[in-house]
Amino acid sequence: MIDFAALALAPGISTFARPITVRPLRSQPGKPAYTARGVWNSRNVEVATEDNRLLNTRTLTIGIRLSEFTVPLKTQDVIDVPAYRSLPAENTLWIDDIDLDGQGGATLFLKRGLPPKNQVTGS
Repeated sequence: MIDFAALALAPGISTFARPITVRPLRSQPGKPAYTARGVWNSRNVEVATEDNRLLNTRTLTIGIRLSEFTVPLKTQDVIDVPAYRSLPAENTLWIDDIDLDGQGGATLFLKRGLPPKNQVTGS
């Protein structure tokens, strides 16, 4: 069996990742923030509305290697992306969705700000 995560994903993460800080509000409630790394991506997207107008928005994602997280991340965990080299900071983002790639990685889809309080507590 080929370990894709070790052969391809690990070198890619090592080359392109930048530091992030995870505040595990939902995956580890009450635990302190910790540092990790991920590959940042910001992409412009055009969305057609019902009346055929175009709305421009951005999709914010971070690609991660799952084996680098001892406790899996959950939606509503908060991610801070500090300034790194020539890249600006992207602070206070929360995980809206997690897309597992089936080969040892995942894409975290992010939203700006803090998650709604009723979602963090699960109520």
